Amino acid sequence: MSIPLASPDLDPITCQPWCENTDGHHQCCSGVEHRVHLSTEPTMLMADGSTEEQHLNTHLTRRADDPATRVFIGHDDGFGKSATLDEARRFALEILARVDGHKV
Repeated sequence: MSIPLASPDLDPITCQPWCENTDGHHQCCSGVEHRVHLSTEPTMLMADGSTEEQHLNTHLTRRADDPATRVFIGHDDGFGKSATLDEARRFALEILARVDGHKV
């Protein structure tokens, strides 16, 4: 299923205070990406012949047609899902519970 793209003749959106794309874009605000490198995963071979560590990443996002800010949770470049703020909070708490050993 494809996602329709915004028409280039639409007015630019009003950026969120956390948006890194403050150039009057039309489709989506994106915040600063935060990465955690995965030290036990093999490196990825990039198209230019270089290698890159695999990583998890997250940033805030908000589409022009969405009234709510979301948290993108991804793996490497481009793969991931957007979660509501509540869903992201619950996921973060589940991760912390695993790390702290409170739940199996």
